[in-house]
Order: sequence, then C-alpha cells, then structure tokens
Amino acid sequence: MNKKEVTTSRPEMKDKNNVPKEFAMTLPLKVFGLDSYGHEFTEESQLASISSEEAVFFLKAKVDHQATLKLVIPLPPKLSNGEPLNLVLKGTVLQAIQSVLSGLPGNRVRLKLESRYFIGAEES
Repeated sequence: MNKKEVTTSRPEMKDKNNVPKEFAMTLPLKVFGLDSYGHEFTEESQLASISSEEAVFFLKAKVDHQATLKLVIPLPPKLSNGEPLNLVLKGTVLQAIQSVLSGLPGNRVRLKLESRYFIGAEES
C-alpha cells in the first residue's frame, strides 16, 4: 500500500469561525523519537486528544521542547473500512510537562503536527 502524505506547514487562520476543533480520543499509539539524553526510544502510549494542528498524549520517556517525534496510530476497523491501516503523524514537541492529575505516570506531551500519512498495518 502506498503512503499518502499531507503536509500541514502553512499557517492556519484562527478566527472565531475557523478555530481548530479538538477531539478527545483514547486510541493506542506508538511513539518514536529521541529522548532528552539523545537516545532513540519507542514507547506505547494512548492518544488523549487530537486536532488538525496538535496531538496530546502521555510519555514515560522524557523529551525536550522542539524534539521531533513520530506517532503511529492503528485505526479502528470502523474508521478504515475494515482494512488494517495506520495513521502516521510527525511533529515537534510544543510542551512536555510532568502530570500527576492524569493518573498516568510521566509527561503530558503536546505535539504540533507537521505531516501525516496513512500506511498499511504491515508496513509500520
């Protein structure tokens, strides 16, 4: 299956009528990147919320502001017409803060989305 990339590098206009909608979703995901010590890591997590511009999730790994991360989200069969399909998001860390309110250990990470594409589950 070929991947289809959609780049989101142009600034979005933000007025009252064009505010990005944020959706609370708890989908499993896998995070790839470099931690604060410069070591590659892969960690399983859960998506907390997503919009057209940002994704929020929790990580045990410590990541720095401006770090580049890749998220791979297996889409539920209902969203992918029964095909095994992954949404791949790449972006830059806007914020990574210790979170004790969530009940989850680690950091709450806000990622500014810069590109997205779909790949078959066997290609990830």
